[in-house]
Amino acid sequence: MNTAGARKAALAMATMHPIDRRWMLARLPKQWASHLRPLINEARRFASIHDDVLQAALDGQGITPVVEVPAPAVLIAVVDSLSVEWAARVLIGAASDHAEIYLAACQRPRADSIRYEMTRLPKTFPKALASAMARCLNDAGQVLRVTEALR
Repeated sequence: MNTAGARKAALAMATMHPIDRRWMLARLPKQWASHLRPLINEARRFASIHDDVLQAALDGQGITPVVEVPAPAVLIAVVDSLSVEWAARVLIGAASDHAEIYLAACQRPRADSIRYEMTRLPKTFPKALASAMARCLNDAGQVLRVTEALR
Protein backbone atom coordinates (compact mmCIF):
# COMPACT_ATOMS: atom_id res chain seq x y z
CA MET A 1 0.00 0.00 0.00
CA ASN A 2 1.51 3.35 -1.02
CA THR A 3 1.55 6.36 1.33
CA ALA A 4 -1.19 8.29 -0.47
CA GLY A 5 -3.40 5.20 -0.55
CA ALA A 6 -2.78 4.55 3.13
CA ARG A 7 -3.74 8.12 4.01
CA LYS A 8 -6.96 7.92 2.00
CA ALA A 9 -7.85 4.56 3.53
CA ALA A 10 -7.07 5.85 7.04
CA LEU A 11 -9.25 8.92 6.55
CA ALA A 12 -12.12 6.81 5.25
CA MET A 13 -11.77 4.34 8.10
CA ALA A 14 -11.50 7.14 10.69
CA THR A 15 -15.04 8.22 9.84
CA MET A 16 -16.48 4.73 10.26
CA HIS A 17 -18.33 3.43 13.27
CA PRO A 18 -15.77 1.83 15.64
CA ILE A 19 -17.27 -1.66 15.21
CA ASP A 20 -17.06 -1.39 11.41
CA ARG A 21 -13.51 -0.05 11.62
CA ARG A 22 -12.39 -2.93 13.87
CA TRP A 23 -14.08 -5.44 11.53
CA MET A 24 -12.25 -4.02 8.51
CA LEU A 25 -8.88 -3.85 10.27
CA ALA A 26 -9.23 -7.46 11.40
CA ARG A 27 -9.60 -8.56 7.77
CA LEU A 28 -6.63 -6.65 6.39
CA PRO A 29 -3.14 -8.14 6.15
CA LYS A 30 -1.38 -7.56 9.51
CA GLN A 31 1.27 -5.34 7.93
CA TRP A 32 -1.38 -3.04 6.44
CA ALA A 33 -3.40 -2.92 9.65
CA SER A 34 -0.35 -2.02 11.73
CA HIS A 35 0.53 0.71 9.22
CA LEU A 36 -3.03 2.09 9.14
CA ARG A 37 -3.79 2.18 12.89
CA PRO A 38 -1.58 5.21 13.71
CA LEU A 39 -2.85 7.04 10.63
CA ILE A 40 -6.46 6.29 11.59
CA ASN A 41 -5.87 7.54 15.13
CA GLU A 42 -4.39 10.78 13.80
CA ALA A 43 -7.20 11.23 11.26
CA ARG A 44 -9.88 10.59 13.91
CA ARG A 45 -8.75 13.77 15.69
CA PHE A 46 -9.87 15.74 12.62
CA ALA A 47 -12.73 13.65 11.27
CA SER A 48 -15.51 14.59 13.68
CA ILE A 49 -18.39 16.78 12.60
CA HIS A 50 -20.17 19.03 15.06
CA ASP A 51 -23.78 18.04 15.62
CA ASP A 52 -25.19 21.43 14.59
CA VAL A 53 -23.21 21.48 11.32
CA LEU A 54 -24.31 17.91 10.53
CA GLN A 55 -27.94 18.73 11.36
CA ALA A 56 -27.81 21.86 9.17
CA ALA A 57 -26.46 19.77 6.28
CA LEU A 58 -29.14 17.12 6.80
CA ASP A 59 -31.83 19.82 6.94
CA GLY A 60 -30.56 21.21 3.65
CA GLN A 61 -29.57 24.54 5.13
CA GLY A 62 -26.99 26.23 2.96
CA ILE A 63 -26.07 28.81 5.55
CA THR A 64 -23.33 27.89 7.98
CA PRO A 65 -22.67 29.92 11.11
CA VAL A 66 -19.69 32.26 11.12
CA VAL A 67 -17.11 31.37 13.74
CA GLU A 68 -14.51 33.87 14.82
CA VAL A 69 -10.85 32.95 14.53
CA PRO A 70 -8.95 33.17 17.84
CA ALA A 71 -6.70 36.13 18.63
CA PRO A 72 -3.30 36.01 16.87
CA ALA A 73 -1.36 34.72 19.91
CA VAL A 74 -3.88 31.92 20.43
CA LEU A 75 -4.02 31.16 16.68
CA ILE A 76 -0.23 30.83 16.61
CA ALA A 77 -0.21 28.48 19.61
CA VAL A 78 -2.98 26.29 18.18
CA VAL A 79 -1.57 26.07 14.66
CA ASP A 80 1.89 25.31 16.09
CA SER A 81 0.44 22.07 17.46
CA LEU A 82 -0.60 20.89 13.98
CA SER A 83 1.41 19.08 11.35
CA VAL A 84 2.55 21.11 8.36
CA GLU A 85 -0.21 19.61 6.20
CA TRP A 86 -2.98 20.38 8.68
CA ALA A 87 -1.59 23.82 9.46
CA ALA A 88 -1.82 24.65 5.74
CA ARG A 89 -5.40 23.34 5.56
CA VAL A 90 -6.51 25.29 8.63
CA LEU A 91 -4.85 28.49 7.45
CA ILE A 92 -6.47 28.32 4.01
CA GLY A 93 -9.82 26.92 5.10
CA ALA A 94 -10.48 28.80 8.31
CA ALA A 95 -7.96 31.59 8.77
CA SER A 96 -6.81 32.75 5.34
CA ASP A 97 -6.81 36.39 6.47
CA HIS A 98 -4.46 35.42 9.30
CA ALA A 99 -2.09 33.13 7.40
CA GLU A 100 0.69 35.70 7.02
CA ILE A 101 0.51 36.52 10.74
CA TYR A 102 1.15 32.89 11.56
CA LEU A 103 3.78 32.34 8.88
CA ALA A 104 5.72 35.40 10.05
CA ALA A 105 5.70 34.10 13.63
CA CYS A 106 7.00 30.58 13.01
CA GLN A 107 10.45 29.25 12.15
CA ARG A 108 11.44 29.74 8.51
CA PRO A 109 11.68 26.01 7.60
CA ARG A 110 8.17 25.43 8.97
CA ALA A 111 6.83 28.54 7.24
CA ASP A 112 8.37 27.45 3.93
CA SER A 113 6.91 23.94 4.28
CA ILE A 114 3.46 25.33 5.08
CA ARG A 115 3.62 27.77 2.17
CA TYR A 116 4.52 24.87 -0.13
CA GLU A 117 1.57 22.82 1.18
CA MET A 118 -0.71 25.82 0.71
CA THR A 119 0.22 25.97 -2.99
CA ARG A 120 -0.96 22.38 -3.36
CA LEU A 121 -4.40 23.05 -1.84
CA PRO A 122 -7.45 24.71 -3.38
CA LYS A 123 -7.70 28.44 -2.57
CA THR A 124 -11.15 27.99 -1.05
CA PHE A 125 -12.81 25.15 0.80
CA PRO A 126 -16.51 24.26 0.81
CA LYS A 127 -18.34 26.57 3.24
CA ALA A 128 -19.40 23.80 5.61
CA LEU A 129 -15.87 22.39 5.76
CA ALA A 130 -14.35 25.84 6.33
CA SER A 131 -16.91 26.50 9.07
CA ALA A 132 -16.17 23.17 10.78
CA MET A 133 -12.44 23.87 10.62
CA ALA A 134 -12.96 27.37 12.04
CA ARG A 135 -15.09 25.93 14.83
CA CYS A 136 -12.38 23.36 15.69
CA LEU A 137 -9.76 26.12 15.63
CA ASN A 138 -11.93 28.26 17.88
CA ASP A 139 -12.61 25.35 20.27
CA ALA A 140 -8.88 24.55 20.48
CA GLY A 141 -8.23 28.23 21.20
CA GLN A 142 -10.78 28.22 24.02
CA VAL A 143 -9.21 25.10 25.53
CA LEU A 144 -5.80 26.75 25.33
CA ARG A 145 -7.10 29.93 27.03
CA VAL A 146 -8.71 27.93 29.84
CA THR A 147 -5.56 25.83 30.29
CA GLU A 148 -3.42 28.96 30.50
CA ALA A 149 -5.84 30.56 32.97
CA LEU A 150 -5.60 27.53 35.26
CA ARG A 151 -1.80 27.74 35.46
